[in-house]
Amino acid sequence: MSGIVVGVDGSPEAEEALRWALREAHLRNVTVTALLAWSPDDSSAAIARMRHEPGSPEAETTARHLLETSVRNAFDSRRPVPVVERMESRGAAEALLEAATNAELLVVGRHGASRLRGVLMGSVSAACVHRATTPVVVTRVRQHSTQGPVVAGVDGSAASLEALRWAAREARLRGAVLRVVHAWLPVPLGYPPVYVGVDYTAAEKAARSVLDTCLAEGIDDRRNLVVDDRLVTDGAAHALLSAAEDAQLLAVGSRGHGGFAELLLGSVAHQCLHHASCPVAVVHAAA
Repeated sequence: MSGIVVGVDGSPEAEEALRWALREAHLRNVTVTALLAWSPDDSSAAIARMRHEPGSPEAETTARHLLETSVRNAFDSRRPVPVVERMESRGAAEALLEAATNAELLVVGRHGASRLRGVLMGSVSAACVHRATTPVVVTRVRQHSTQGPVVAGVDGSAASLEALRWAAREARLRGAVLRVVHAWLPVPLGYPPVYVGVDYTAAEKAARSVLDTCLAEGIDDRRNLVVDDRLVTDGAAHALLSAAEDAQLLAVGSRGHGGFAELLLGSVAHQCLHHASCPVAVVHAAA
């Protein structure tokens, strides 16, 4: 399956994800697959009526109505794109991950209809971000800019370079500025942090070298692309969140140099997913 796969469940978050996916598909000239999956233990009011035996006429009818309504509400006749409506009576995360195996992009809302209060990101979106091999965009209901820059965070890791390449393509599609951010901090000599003897000039020069190398390796063609590269003395997550305040999209690698091998998702990507005001794309390094 090519094109864009998006999760639908009747929630406002999923409807925003569908709208975003439709706009993206128009830019890319691809098909959108709107997928509604449910299982008997789903706890949302929106799909509670589908708690029938899998494949029963009642479940199929309710699911079809919910899916068709979601697509109708999100569809924009000014930017028409082909939409494939798909239903599956099984866990949403598994269905989305399988459907997106050969897709260009997987789009999910930050929360689904079955979210729990106090949880920052829903279990379906979290599973997709952690386990998908294709880029995953997580959207949110809050209004965000559609005219701002596309922001990418780099740290020299393979995943961040892949995120930069992906962000450069997105910036070209949108005619947007590509804002590339590399955050650095001088290494303390003790605990509590003691910076006596730190050569700031040398440290900054090294950080600049990382940024320049990422730009050279991640952007092979700057034609029709305006690049705003920023070297920021700050923690990576805070620097990216600040740089993306006016952005239409933020792209991060799934795990950078600061991650631990046993973690599926780096802390910087994790914080951006939870706190960014714009959609966040998580891009994995190529196998």
